[in-house]
Amino acid sequence: MHASAIHDLVDGTVVAAVMPSTVADSGADRGVPVLMPLTDLARGSVAGRAAVALVDEREVFADPATVLRGIAAVRERGFAVAVRIAESASRATVVLALVEPEVVVVPAEALVASDVRAATTLLSLRAHCERTNSVVLAEGVDSDLHREAALAHGIGFGCGAALHTVEGKSDPSSPRGGLFREPTWSAPLDDATATPFRILSAGRERVWSGKGLLVSMSADLEARAGEAGPDTVALGTFQHHDHFTGAARRRWMSMADTLAHVAVFAVGFGTSASGPDLVPIEPHDPLVDEWNVILLGESFACALSALDLHRTAGGEREFEYVVSYDREAVARAARATLSRPRPVPVEIPPSS
Repeated sequence: MHASAIHDLVDGTVVAAVMPSTVADSGADRGVPVLMPLTDLARGSVAGRAAVALVDEREVFADPATVLRGIAAVRERGFAVAVRIAESASRATVVLALVEPEVVVVPAEALVASDVRAATTLLSLRAHCERTNSVVLAEGVDSDLHREAALAHGIGFGCGAALHTVEGKSDPSSPRGGLFREPTWSAPLDDATATPFRILSAGRERVWSGKGLLVSMSADLEARAGEAGPDTVALGTFQHHDHFTGAARRRWMSMADTLAHVAVFAVGFGTSASGPDLVPIEPHDPLVDEWNVILLGESFACALSALDLHRTAGGEREFEYVVSYDREAVARAARATLSRPRPVPVEIPPSS
């Protein structure tokens, strides 16, 4: 953010400070919350201060496991989370579902744009805010046009060159003061051991099936991934790397060329220079017992989750499975999968 304070767009009240260079200059003495980078807040000691962890949309998929675990850690300490949407807004809707932020930062330029992509993102943002009561602030309010556009979109806060800090205007107790005027709410915070099947099977009927039906259902979902739109996140768990073969491998390789983020999880994966992100998991991870296909897109969400019963009937492996189109549950399943800790590489000493 290229400003040091966030203002109420109506009366100019300073309601938050922005990304301090040091904790000492956090703005806490001014009685307002402080937005600071997630990495700084996760490793810093800011107990007792009104801080909000800020993460960029792009960071979420650059290193999803680290970022999502960092978000969970600061939330456990009682801090709110803010997400800055990229100007291109390529994956904004999916990121909002994964992170469930209390604060959303949108580029002011998007508010004055007339293209369909920006309009779609802003409508999705309205849906998110209606469900969670999140706070939205416009970044880069550098003109009256930006300010008026933000207000027209129902956005009450912003930062930028057109808003100047006025000494003595920081008063969160005033009738309009304060960044969080009403409580916000988000999806339940699952523990680090949560898996898609555990999340999705809660309160849903579990159905028995042999492997053959699950193969057909998975193939159908994977084929639909492209229809869900380019902003879709597709996640698959294959238990062991030698299960990721044949037609299924070809479908996931193809999906990686068209979707926003594609990742496949299994024991024994190595690195891959192309195609989906191949994520190795520990042999003792409970995810090893599951078969999952998770699709989370702008307007479509579905998950097939099956638990390996480690027995056979009629020559087929047996599973219990659930299918859900509940967007919140699917997002939680995706979050639990993306945040899996990756095995620490073992260094093999050179032979003498």
